[in-house]
Amino acid sequence: MNFPWLEAVESEFRVRFEQGRLPHALLLSGPRGTGKTLLAESFTAGILCLEGGYPACGHCRSCQLLDTGAHPDRQLITFEEHPRTGELRKEIVVDQVRRLIASLNLTNTISHRKAALIHPAEAMNKNSANALLKTLEEPPGDTILVLVSHDVARLPATIRSRCQNLYIRPPGPSTVLDWLGSEHGFDPAESKAAMQAAAGSPLVARDLINNGTTDQYRLLLDTLDDLGSGRMSSGAAMAALGDIEPDSLWSWISLFTADRIKAGGQPHETALQLSILQSAADKNRKLMATPVRKDFLLQDWLIQWARLRA
Repeated sequence: MNFPWLEAVESEFRVRFEQGRLPHALLLSGPRGTGKTLLAESFTAGILCLEGGYPACGHCRSCQLLDTGAHPDRQLITFEEHPRTGELRKEIVVDQVRRLIASLNLTNTISHRKAALIHPAEAMNKNSANALLKTLEEPPGDTILVLVSHDVARLPATIRSRCQNLYIRPPGPSTVLDWLGSEHGFDPAESKAAMQAAAGSPLVARDLINNGTTDQYRLLLDTLDDLGSGRMSSGAAMAALGDIEPDSLWSWISLFTADRIKAGGQPHETALQLSILQSAADKNRKLMATPVRKDFLLQDWLIQWARLRA
């Protein structure tokens, strides 16, 4: 794991680990796509490692069991399938937390400690969050809980106050571009486009390049430019954008309009219309999971964009 923007937080954890000052509960928070969950997994591996150092040795019995996903002293709480529908839940429910608490009360099997990883922590509903409070404050035995949150404001204050927060700051554009180039050998121009499409998230930008999606992002930018300048009709624009996955399309449109607003320099009326268009893009993205006619939504937005730029 070579993520330069995580080095400060990892160093802070290492010092606490070596000095025996680890809290009962750690909260890793920050933007999506920065590697928080991978870092949390590294923390739990070190906590459980039989060699007693950080990072984990990678070869002891504990580390081997972690690699197989069958470590009895490590618990993972995340989204799970609904027992009746088989679909992945959109929240962490109280039964999951109760099972976690029961497992933490059992005697250690392999490691000297127990570790639990909960992500995304903000997905806990009210009942599950309340059920976790006592365990966060007084975990049984030598237990350490590691929570990962992409949106810490959604976590109840009662949860936040019982954890020591390690905040992952979003890396600057130069850091992301350097990492994409030096670590992965990506072309600078493609890296810049991917970073814009990923709203600065380094791991999302990497994945966009790996799956070839940056070409679609550049297609969107070119299409909106041609539409706004009158070189393309709204019908042709719809056809050009038809193969882009709808959720990504509306996310990128929202980012694009937000960037135009931040750039400034427009008349007040234009800035107001851009704000309306961005809000519409965000709303349309949420509607993608409904039976609404998606082509009508896109057609209307493109017509409004063409009028704005005319």
